[in-house]
Amino acid sequence: MISAVIPAYNRAGSIGRAVDSVLAQTRKVDEILIVDDASTDDLAAALAPYGARVRHIRHDSNRGASAARNTGIAEAKGEWIALLDSDDAWLPEKIERQIPFMEAADLEASCTNFFLVPPESEDRHAAWRPYDEPLTLLDAVWGCYVSPGSTLVARKDLLERLSGYDTSFPRYEDWDLLIRMARATRAIGFLQEPLATIYLGTHLSPDAAEAGLDRMEAKHWSPLAGLGYGTRFKAALAFNRASVSRLEGDYLSMLLQLAQSAWLYPFGNWPLKVVLRDRIRRS
Repeated sequence: MISAVIPAYNRAGSIGRAVDSVLAQTRKVDEILIVDDASTDDLAAALAPYGARVRHIRHDSNRGASAARNTGIAEAKGEWIALLDSDDAWLPEKIERQIPFMEAADLEASCTNFFLVPPESEDRHAAWRPYDEPLTLLDAVWGCYVSPGSTLVARKDLLERLSGYDTSFPRYEDWDLLIRMARATRAIGFLQEPLATIYLGTHLSPDAAEAGLDRMEAKHWSPLAGLGYGTRFKAALAFNRASVSRLEGDYLSMLLQLAQSAWLYPFGNWPLKVVLRDRIRRS
């Protein structure tokens, strides 16, 4: 049995696109759980036309995306949990491709490549992710570039063993989960085929991002350093802090953080390679 879990907060305008993409799957999803994190818009009205095809669970207060996902995971009846953010969409073949891929390799979790759509645009391009399949802790240390909020399928018992999402993270909760998952499982599968569409937003909070990175460093630095991944992790944190500086318009800080990332780990620093490749592609 497969359960789709969609957390939502004030997404009346996009929730239909997400739900429609689940209903359009060539391999049927057995239940669709919408966890409404105390929305103040017309989300309930947007879901009304779907009737019994979706299960609408509402939080009494706004508790954040991590708590909403955890509620959906706890309430799901399926042995497979498929996550989808309320402003994204799956391609029709996603579940049909992903579940057999995992069953054939005896995997507990997998993610897929995806298409990216920039804000205020309908143009899309496939993300470039230079992963060898499967994903390992070495991949997870560098950051969360597989959009698990919309590409992850995992066994419910694995997510329960990990106690789900850590609700203390205001941002980067996906990165935290990916690292914990990589340490807890034999392998995380990765399909290079783009099977989801990620609609990039403009609502990111630099303060929340900084707090999330501070929490990442406090929680994971010591264990990863003990495994020999400390320098890589520091380089990854610097790279992500550069992204936050860019959001704030502080381009000097951005360049300094990128330089620190390159200095800490000049070879094999693939997030920097992704930036350079995308810059060349756009030029």
